[in-house]
Parts: sequence; C-alpha cells; structure tokens
Amino acid sequence: MHFDIATAMTTTSLLTFCVGASLTFAASRYPVDLRDTMRIWIGGLFLQALALFVPVLLRSSPTAAMIVLSNAVYALAYAEMGRALHAFTGRPRSWVPALLVAAVAVNSFLFGSVWPSERWRIALNAPLLAGLQSAVAWAILRHRTTLRPADYLTAGLFVACAVLALARGSIELIGPALIAPGMYTAASQVVFVFSSILPMIGTVGFMLMCGDRLNNDLARLAMVDPLTGVYNRRTLAGLAESAIDRAWRDGSPLALLAIDVDHFKLINDECGHDVGDEALLGLVALIREALQPDQVLSRIGGEEFAILLPGADVEAARAVAERVRRHVERSPLAIEEHTLNLRVSIGVAVLGDETRALADLLRDADRALYAAKRSGRNRVVSPAATRPLGASA
Repeated sequence: MHFDIATAMTTTSLLTFCVGASLTFAASRYPVDLRDTMRIWIGGLFLQALALFVPVLLRSSPTAAMIVLSNAVYALAYAEMGRALHAFTGRPRSWVPALLVAAVAVNSFLFGSVWPSERWRIALNAPLLAGLQSAVAWAILRHRTTLRPADYLTAGLFVACAVLALARGSIELIGPALIAPGMYTAASQVVFVFSSILPMIGTVGFMLMCGDRLNNDLARLAMVDPLTGVYNRRTLAGLAESAIDRAWRDGSPLALLAIDVDHFKLINDECGHDVGDEALLGLVALIREALQPDQVLSRIGGEEFAILLPGADVEAARAVAERVRRHVERSPLAIEEHTLNLRVSIGVAVLGDETRALADLLRDADRALYAAKRSGRNRVVSPAATRPLGASA
C-alpha cells in the first residue's frame, strides 16, 4: 500500500487546526488566567498546523525560504507550548527555547540554501527539536509541586515526541547505509507523522491539566474568603468541629477569639470601599504575623474575624488576643495617600460545659466582643476577665 506523506501532512495539519479552533471557543469559558495560558498553547497549535501545511502547498517547487519558514515555525510551535506551561506554573520563561528556534532557522537556511541537503538538515534539526519538546515536558515535571495523572500524560507525550525526533534524525544519519531504501523511507515517514500527531494528543493532556487547576481553584474558593484569602465561616465550622471533638476526647483546652475592627465604617465612608478592602487585607497580614501556624484565622463577617486556638486555655487565649491587638495598634497601614491606624476589639471564649459546639463559642465570643466595644473599644475581654485588657485609643 502506498503511503502518501503529503496526504498525511495535510490531514494532520487540518486536524490540528480544527483542534485549535475548537479550543479557542472552549477557552472563553475559563477564568482569565487560564484563558490567557490556553491561548498561548492554542497559538502553538496553529503554528504547528501552518508548519505542516506550508510544505504541502509548495511541494512542487520548494524554495529555501519555504524550508526555513516551515522548520522555524514548527520549532516555534513547541517554544510557544513551553511558554504556555511556564505561564501555567507561574514561572519565568527561559531564553533557551528562543535560542533553539534560532538554531533551527539557521540550520535550515544552511542546509536548505547554502549546502542543500535534506538528510543533514533533518539530522541536525532533530536534537534541536528534541530539546524544545523535552523543555515542554520539563516545564511540567520541574515546576509542579504535586503531579497528577494529566501532568504525567502531557509530559510523557512530549518526551515521546523528543524520542521520535531523535529517532528520525538517527534514521537520516544511518538509514541510507544500513536500511533498505524502501524501509528507510517508510520508517522516516511514519516517525514524522507520529511525531506530528503526538502534540495534538498532548493538547488533551494540557486541557486536563487546566481542568485540574480549575477544579482546585473552585475547591479553594469554596473554602476561603474571596477578598482576604483566609478561611470562610463554612470552613471554620468544619475545622472547629474536628478541633472540638479532639479537645473533648483528649481533655485539652480550646479557645476562640472574635475580632472586630473599631470604627471601620468611617474608613469606608471617608476613604472609599477600595481603601477599606485594602485595609482588611493589611489587617489580615498583621494578624497572621502575630499567630502561630496551628492557630486558624477566618473571616466570619464584613470586618469581623475569628481565630480558633487549639490547646489554649483562657489565659493563653487572652495573651494571644492581646498580642494581636497590640501588633495591630502599633502597625499603621499606608494605603494610597491614607495612613490608617487600625484598632481592634477582641472577645475571648473557651470550651467548657456550657460551650460544647462552635455556635456556643461564637455566642460567648460575640458577647465578650460587644462588652469590649461598650467599654471603649481597642481592648480584649474574656469571660474570666474582671476588667478589660488594653486601653481605648
């Protein structure tokens, strides 16, 4: 059976173009960061489709310019896929792929125009293309902290591309001497076709990677407050339930702090809600600086936060609360042209016979918080306190 390489290249080019066109529509439904990354990858697919189709159009009269263009665009396609993965992982892009693309262009010019030789052009371009394809796989394997099946699939396909590229280069070098002419041509063509199809299949793996990222982002958004990035009330409920069960089982103490920003409405009214949002972000950073890793911070209202303190009795909780209050008081925030001196009131609640669930802890912490507000704000109040800690600003 006769194998027509031109037909195979045309078919592969059209399939690649159709896949890229389909993904262009699919990408519009993804978040902006993933959408931009996907568009870089799709651009690489379109470049590959162009690189495969140009030689078919000009097959009857190939020119040196066409040879250089086709090979350089084919190499650039892999460089763009690598750039997409660097954007996906949030890592700075490398200049190595650009150098490899330039080397492919120079090599194609030298052995397409100066010393015309298809054999040496293919053989010397092979390791350069393999380097670009390996760089795509390396961008996945090196920069991903947790590898998923989609990561292994995509990286594995591009490693296979690199192996096939090297195989094709080896066939061009040793084939004429060791392989029968018919088998040599067939082997070269089959390797070329498979190496052209694999990146299209690799796109499926890349889309699965994007799907994993989207699912992770959705799961994270369900757990955290979208503005401040700390846990939301729903997540606090789940963490508190486990911590309370463990405290009752082990007989260990547990406390909860309720924190509210004093006179926060004045910031929104006088400076604007954008400054208010930045103030909350700054407050979260300050609170985190005063906490230990096992102390859970969450946002439970507009400017109200809660801190879960496993292992803390009332005195330890009051000490943490006072440390937070003082750190916020002593750390003015510079936001745009404003200097904000935030103050917080804090209520303390501890696990006991009458506080056996999160709802009980929140109720007691809110009561203590309102007592701190009534006492002049910028202070800490706990159930066992005979007088508020701190002083009003």
